[in-house]
Amino acid sequence: MTNEQKWLLQEMYDEGYRDIKIIGVYAYFVNPTFIENGGNFKVRDNTPRIPCKVLGLSPKTDKYSIGALLGIVEWENIPVDTPVIVNSAYGVYRRYFAKYDGEKVWYFCNGATSWSAKTGLVTSIEACNVRLAENGRD
Repeated sequence: MTNEQKWLLQEMYDEGYRDIKIIGVYAYFVNPTFIENGGNFKVRDNTPRIPCKVLGLSPKTDKYSIGALLGIVEWENIPVDTPVIVNSAYGVYRRYFAKYDGEKVWYFCNGATSWSAKTGLVTSIEACNVRLAENGRD
């Protein structure tokens, strides 16, 4: 992805657009306010669109997450017990996601999960110091 493509996606993300819906050869930027009752996307006259090839997207894929394309983790959408990597002052640890309160990411201590954690075994850290563990790798 080029710097120009990243810039455009970041600008659209900052404006509140979270997804890209592909219809034909066009990529439509989806703002949650464009979702109609029943969860269907409605194309309107003022819906921003751009040819897929400008963004380097395949018209064969129906939908893209702008956050995923940019590498942004939308913590409010992460399921409990998702593996995460925590970078703390004491080292790097593998933990399980507990919740996100809008500022900090909360995780279970000592490898516990929501099923095995006892009350009080949850701690928080700034979102910039935690990332998703991909395929169990850190």
